Amino acid sequence: MIPVAPDETGFTAELGRRHADLFEAFYQHPFLRGMRAGTLAKEQVLHYVGQDHQYLTAYIRCYGLGLALSPDREWMRYFHDSVAFVLSEEDHAHQALCDFAGTSYADAQVDVLAPSAQAYVNHMMEAGRDSLAVLLAALLPCPWTYLWSAQRFLAEGTLGEDHPFHGWWAFYADPSMGSTLTRLRGLLDELAAQAGAAELERIEKAFVASVHHEVRFWQMAWSLEDWTPVGSDS
Repeated sequence: MIPVAPDETGFTAELGRRHADLFEAFYQHPFLRGMRAGTLAKEQVLHYVGQDHQYLTAYIRCYGLGLALSPDREWMRYFHDSVAFVLSEEDHAHQALCDFAGTSYADAQVDVLAPSAQAYVNHMMEAGRDSLAVLLAALLPCPWTYLWSAQRFLAEGTLGEDHPFHGWWAFYADPSMGSTLTRLRGLLDELAAQAGAAELERIEKAFVASVHHEVRFWQMAWSLEDWTPVGSDS
């Protein structure tokens, strides 16, 4: 199942088609398979929540970079509204996982990003020092991979009310989330239509790197990655 409909057109649709293999790698990663099966260990779930909370804090700061790059107030309003959404709504998905783990959301939060999460944040911040289109390309895979995965999972008809991660899946599968993704893709399509060949190359490179980082974020959570040196027994 590719992340775009057969009749979709535009630059982001082409990105989705060209890099459908990365979306599939995201969906088939053992961590997300565990999310679908409801078999993840509490330690893995909490490691994900703590890291994702910190990641989303950085994501909000990237919206701030978008504000600085905005050519007019209409663009500024988009980033303002996006910041408000993440600050007020995204915690619901985390809270659902904390409820499963029997831990408060405050106790699940951490101060230090794991190496893979830090690398993802660094990539997004670097994109914010390029053009507005490159920044949007770096930000797009986060909502796109999550919403597409949730919609795909629900389409398979396997999410029951008793699923241990029902709240998390339901949050990202909510139809209202689709309009947010459509808006972001549309904005990037508009910018890409005005971009030259060199910028288009940077846009695609930023997008592809972010999808890779999304897959590695799962691996970070799956393996409980931290800053312990590889091969260390401590």
